[in-house]
Order: sequence, then C-alpha cells, then structure tokens
Amino acid sequence: MRSGKGMLLAFAIVVLAFAALSSASGARHVAHVATQCSSSDTAPRNPNNPLDTPGFTGTNPLAGAHLFVESPWLYGGDAADAIAKEVGLGGLSNATSGTPIPWARFEERVNRMHLSRAKSFVVHELEKIGDFPQAHQFSLYTAGGSGAQIFIQVQNYLCRMQQTDPSAAAVITTYFVKHGSGCDGGDQPNFQADVDNLKAAVGNFPALIFVEEDGIDTICWRNPAAVSGRAALLKYEIDQLSQLPHALVYVEGGSTDANSPDEVAQVLNASDANKIRGFFLGDTHFNWAYKEIKFGNKVSRLTHGLHFVVDTRADGNGPLLNPHPVTQGVEQLCNPPGRGLGPKPGASDGMSYGMYSPHLDGFVWVTSPGESAAPTCPGRSTRYAASGIFDEGIAIGYASRANDRIGPSPRFKSRPW
Repeated sequence: MRSGKGMLLAFAIVVLAFAALSSASGARHVAHVATQCSSSDTAPRNPNNPLDTPGFTGTNPLAGAHLFVESPWLYGGDAADAIAKEVGLGGLSNATSGTPIPWARFEERVNRMHLSRAKSFVVHELEKIGDFPQAHQFSLYTAGGSGAQIFIQVQNYLCRMQQTDPSAAAVITTYFVKHGSGCDGGDQPNFQADVDNLKAAVGNFPALIFVEEDGIDTICWRNPAAVSGRAALLKYEIDQLSQLPHALVYVEGGSTDANSPDEVAQVLNASDANKIRGFFLGDTHFNWAYKEIKFGNKVSRLTHGLHFVVDTRADGNGPLLNPHPVTQGVEQLCNPPGRGLGPKPGASDGMSYGMYSPHLDGFVWVTSPGESAAPTCPGRSTRYAASGIFDEGIAIGYASRANDRIGPSPRFKSRPW
C-alpha cells in the first residue's frame, strides 16, 4: 500500500466558497475555487482517441500518446528532483519564477556537465527513470489535504505541465480510499469531495488517470459488506471521471498473486468499469508481467472485454518470494532487495515480448519507481524513506538492474537497459 508524494508548492489560488450539491449518490460538498489554468481543448470526446492525440490511428489510445515527463522545475518529478540536487541545481525545484525548464532541456544541460565517474553513474541511472512519464499521485497524504486541497494540488500540477510542455497529457493516480486495518466498509467522509474536486480541476485537460491505487487489491474479501462498499466507492469515482471529455481511465484491478480473476471481475462489473477503458494490474507488486498479462486476459473475458495495462516499474527481476507464503503473502512487498525496472512504459500488445494479448494496451508506471513502502522494511541497516516517498537509493538500485523483459530467462530473453 502506498501513501502520497511530498508537499507541493501551492500557487496563489483562493478558495471562494463551498456549496452543497446533491446527486443520485447523495449530498456532497464541492469546492468552488478560482481556476489557475485551463485547457483550450474544446473538441468533443472521441471514445477511440480519448487523449485527443494528434494524428492518432488504430485502436490503442496509448499509441502515440504524448504524456507529461516532469522536469525538476517547481517541485517536479521525483527522479528529476534527485538529479538536480546531485548536480547542484536543486534550486530549480523550489523556484517560483523564471523560465520553465522542460525535462529534455534539463537533461541535455546535465549531460553537458563534467561530473565525476561516481556522480555520472548516479545521474545516468536516475535518468532511466526520469526519461519516462510517472503518474502524479493525489490523495489526502499529498500536502496533507482533501476536498479543496485536492483541487489546488491538481491545478498546480496541470499549470506546471501547461508551462513546461503544453502539448502533453497529464498522468494522474488517485488514492482517495482510506485504507484501514479492519475488515469493514469503512467510513469515507471526504471521498466524494476528493473525487469531485479532482474532476473539476482536470476539466478539459487530456489526462491518463489511474483510479485508486490498491483499490481492489486491499479488499477484505471475507466480508461481503466490505466488498460491496469498495465497489460503491469505485463506482462513484468511475461514474464521475468517465465524464471528463479527454480522459483515458483505468481502475485498479488487483494483482495475480493477491486476488482471483472472479473476485476482481465481480467488483469491476459492479463499479461501472464498462464506462472506462479498463483496469491496471501489479501497481504495488513486483510479479512478472507475463503472469499479470495472463491474469488480465482472464479478467477481461469476465468483464466483457475490458482492456488493461500492467505496472512494470519494478518487475524486471520478478518478485522476491516469501519463505512462508500462506502466512507472509506470496511475495515480499516491503522494499524487497534486488528488484529492477521492467518493460519500458508505452503502448504494447505484448507481441514483441513473446506474449500477445488483444486486451493489453501497454506498460505503465502507476507510481514513481523508487517510492518506499515503509521506513522500517527489513534488509537495510539505515532507514528507508517514509511510505510513498521517493527513496533515491531504491530508485538507483531499480535502474541499475533494469531489464526490458516480461518474465525470467531463458523463456523470455534478458534485455538489460
């Protein structure tokens, strides 16, 4: 389970008022906030090309998509921030003025520097992560807020994107469900307001949205009320975000070593997942992508052909299996050592990796590779970063062991990158 990213710098956005609105789901509070930036894309929604990608052809909406790759400017991407600090450009992260610096220009500047061999190694490994889009997570943990704070946080991110790469599509992960230790439906007093404010902040911007990291993976399956309660929350979020004109949406669909296809399909069908593109797999696990693809094919058949994507941020070496899977879980999830980046993010039907699937849209990073699971995970003499916070040591380890394969060799050819 992951919490949010670190605190963002808030622009001067003024909360004007709160108004109670009602809907079929009941009364909820929606913050009316001054919009800092907005998209000029007023084209009608194209279900075949929800991101409104110029020159799009084919049937896979990820194909050719220009997704936002964050630079370190104004509290930007995790890997980019880490590189900036390593080379003495950390001031870019908290700069409140000046010319925005896109990732490509920042990387070019860094690569012209005369760095020591050790520093060059660190930068090179972090660039393997920085070169690809990572989803920006929004939750009550991000900057410590919910409701109107979610609107502000999302607008800050979109404004930064608009200033640094105006033709890009945002990449967003939500984590609004409050995960407790009990086995009940749980009290979710801020959930609808969080969803509503994210929806209002995104507006017409093109956005790839991953709905609820751990949303299905953590369901307490032995309690029917917990299952139906979680499905109801996901249904609300899906119903709302499916109305965004230029959003490509996938909802969390569990992991092959934590759920059964029947369980996942039950919740997806109950939560109106047919209104969006499909689901994503393996978001907080490290299992081989080929197993997730097989799992996704089974879920797809049970959900009338939903498409799916697989998170490959750290599955290039597969999972670290626990010695007692019944009591410990199949794989070690607490910052397991020896993991590596897996298949590179992008559109794929799996054919070039040796496993074609008509339902697979591609590989993604739902969170930044290198985010810590907890500060007290075993296996290191010093503490890891807090849950959900980027840990440079973990990230460099992932990158140094990067392997663009979906399963173990020799069945799947080893392709270090």
